[in-house]
Amino acid sequence: MNTKLKIIAVVFVSLIIGACSSTPTWEGMSQTEIAQWKQAGFDPGTAQSWSKKGFTAADASSWRNGGFDLDKATDWKEEKFTADEAKAWKAGGFNLDEAVEDRAKGLQPVQAEAASGK
Repeated sequence: MNTKLKIIAVVFVSLIIGACSSTPTWEGMSQTEIAQWKQAGFDPGTAQSWSKKGFTAADASSWRNGGFDLDKATDWKEEKFTADEAKAWKAGGFNLDEAVEDRAKGLQPVQAEAASGK
């Protein structure tokens, strides 16, 4: 085998090994946790990201189904909102700062059904 071919082979193998090692995995999660994340529709990388921010699979699913990405969900969660509460405030047209301020006054977002008289 000539030297150029050997170099190309080494580079190719190195790239493959490097790509495999950077692929997100389920590392650090129990079989039960993996099953929960998979059932909630998360891939390993997304599950790891949500998990590192303190979300369980069920919580992450609720936030995502409520229309929140990880960053927004984290912001609302840090202000002690549940996914359902945040969704209600968001549906009422409130941003996080407004929701925090109005909640501190004891207010709640107006529900669409209540506002329409249903």
